Amino acid sequence: MSFSSFMALRLLKAGRRERFFSWISTLSICGIAIGVAALISVLSVIDGFESQLRERFLAANAHILIYRYPAGLSNWHKWQEDILSHFGSQLSGVSPFVHFDTMARHNSLIHGMTVRGIDPAARENVQPLKQIIYPPDALQKIADEVRLRREQPEAIIHTPAIVIGKGFASLLEAKVGDTIELVWPDLPDSQHPALETTEGLPETRLKAFQVVGIYDSGLSHYDNKLGIMSLPSAQELFSMGEIVTGLEIGLHKPDQSGPLVRAISQKYNYRITVKDWKTYNNGLFEAIRTEKAIISIIVALVAFVAGFNILTTLFVSVTQREKEIALLKALGARRSVILSLFLKQSALMGFIGGLSGIFLAALIGKVIENTSLGELPEIYLIHRLPVSYDPITYLTVALSGLAIALISGMYPAYAATRVSPSEGLTARRRD
Repeated sequence: MSFSSFMALRLLKAGRRERFFSWISTLSICGIAIGVAALISVLSVIDGFESQLRERFLAANAHILIYRYPAGLSNWHKWQEDILSHFGSQLSGVSPFVHFDTMARHNSLIHGMTVRGIDPAARENVQPLKQIIYPPDALQKIADEVRLRREQPEAIIHTPAIVIGKGFASLLEAKVGDTIELVWPDLPDSQHPALETTEGLPETRLKAFQVVGIYDSGLSHYDNKLGIMSLPSAQELFSMGEIVTGLEIGLHKPDQSGPLVRAISQKYNYRITVKDWKTYNNGLFEAIRTEKAIISIIVALVAFVAGFNILTTLFVSVTQREKEIALLKALGARRSVILSLFLKQSALMGFIGGLSGIFLAALIGKVIENTSLGELPEIYLIHRLPVSYDPITYLTVALSGLAIALISGMYPAYAATRVSPSEGLTARRRD
């Protein structure tokens, strides 16, 4: 340990005549700890919230959508092959889909529904759905329909399977095993014996579907409206033949979707629409980033206040220790030694405060996760406040606290180097 480090530790310890200074030092360290803990906690909650939303949006949407709405893609197999041949190294999978809006009825309840027709086997490579659909075998029933229609194109499934959103199931008062009816537009009665006409909707034909699963992404605007069925069933429901609405694309690195969207758009010009997952939710994530910046600045003021406390503390230290500084200079200590002594004192205060703030922030995170403090009202997209324990965030904020302490100690340290040996000893002797 160097001489200046040893002296910095000694100066932080209070003698019998310096209890007041010791209390000021302790309060300054506590101020840094509270500021660091508050900033880490805020950033952890906001980062956790953003990460949770991103995961749920990615579970509900493919990373990139290529589509033509409402005309659709008639030669989607060629599109799929061409995209895989040019961009395959970046893609985890490509899957066709059908997307249309219709109406659903269960008993006397009727609500609007967004239908998504998929091939579960292909969709699994794009973005897995298993973790947000229950029971676990629900998707397999839809996959069995796709396989049956592929092997037997003329096969008729009288009651196809459908997975509906959790909120939508509540609106329709439907559960797994129930049968709901979807509007089947623009088809003659002779094409299917299951067609019937409702009294309230003249010339509207309904098709029966069996609810085999519940979709629960945690995002109300999906869960309250979405219905997932097999690709052939959706094509039949909307009289599309072999046409699909578009292709869903999965990426190995979802955050790199922007450059790939631009490359695909440039290659295929204006024949199709290409959007990535960020585009659909850009306003929300931009709002989160703005709030994160503003709240961080406000909370960081706590650490700046603690920095002023350190500045005041070191000024008091310099004033009280003029004799010691004068003696050190008289013994040959250079100005750089005096400067480093007080800078190390401020750095020690920042280090102790930052380290304490890290442990306090981790404790606050656990409290939020495991108590009712983390519960959110139903109006929010998720039910609990998620906490992110990102080591980079913890380290960055703690180092920022250390930097504030160092900056705060610069001027008092400089003032200490200006103490004259003769004046310091004379002033102390007069005291």
